[in-house]
Amino acid sequence: MYFRRRQLATLLCISGLLPIATSAAAMELPYPRRPITIVAGYPPGGGLDTLARLLAKHLATAVGQKILIEYRPGAASNIAADAVARSAPDGYTLYISGRPNTIHKLMYAQLQYDFARDLAPVALLATVPYVVVVGKDAPIRGLDEVLALANTYPGMVTCGSAGVGTSSHLLCELFQQMSGTQLLHVPYRGAAPAIADLVGGRVDIQFSQLPTVLPYIRAGSVRAIATISPRRLPSLHQVPTIEEAGFPGLQLESWYGLMAPARTPATVIEKLNRSINAMLMDPDLHAAYVDLAYAAPLGPNTPDTLRDLISRETTTWTKVILQRNISPAH
Repeated sequence: MYFRRRQLATLLCISGLLPIATSAAAMELPYPRRPITIVAGYPPGGGLDTLARLLAKHLATAVGQKILIEYRPGAASNIAADAVARSAPDGYTLYISGRPNTIHKLMYAQLQYDFARDLAPVALLATVPYVVVVGKDAPIRGLDEVLALANTYPGMVTCGSAGVGTSSHLLCELFQQMSGTQLLHVPYRGAAPAIADLVGGRVDIQFSQLPTVLPYIRAGSVRAIATISPRRLPSLHQVPTIEEAGFPGLQLESWYGLMAPARTPATVIEKLNRSINAMLMDPDLHAAYVDLAYAAPLGPNTPDTLRDLISRETTTWTKVILQRNISPAH
């Protein structure tokens, strides 16, 4: 009997069937079996980088594997999305999505991927309030003064952003549409250089994610004149909301979601979704969110709820782009 078993093993090795069987067995091992890479579409130093590092630490504990961060900046993070869409659908290369991905067809025609078709929603990671900030020496104390200057000098008040098609750019455009003013949009390659020029007094105003600019506000390098949130924020309780400043329709938070390549197995998506929801209940992560001005998702947090959010955002911001006649980026 022993001889016959050894003979069969030898024949399988010779025929090449044993390596195939071994490989198939390895494929059935529980996910994940090795480190996972999360691709970020902006350079280090901005709000997304802070969130990605925080999530990498806590998600590693939740899934039992190391989480690596890879940076692929450009095209308002759509270059990173395109790269992940072309990756193997095995759950080991993931992408942090946001509002700019929902309008990529209008803004980045040169990209070949389709966000709705080529990437699968996993879970919402965080929502983020925006704040209107000016340089510490700028002669602007509130949005009413921004309006006065913009009406007196049309196209002369500069509005910096993290790039064409980013949320900071879209909010700047929506503000102009609602107020009937004309600002000069100044795009940068990411939030960090945009903030640097705001601190240096080279741009006048900026719509920024609060986690990105909160350290600068606390240091006195920039001043917040309004928060884009339904109520005053604990970290900026003295700053009026955008509604208090006369713009109730601008109550729009930013958001980040985790995506996987399309055709990633449902079991992998489900495992990641469960791990993320468990991670979001961690008291340490919750405390870090509060300190950094992020907010955990409220209500159900499933792939379907993220897909619905993406659909609504696509409709909303497509309308803004068409109404404002915003040119595609190159």
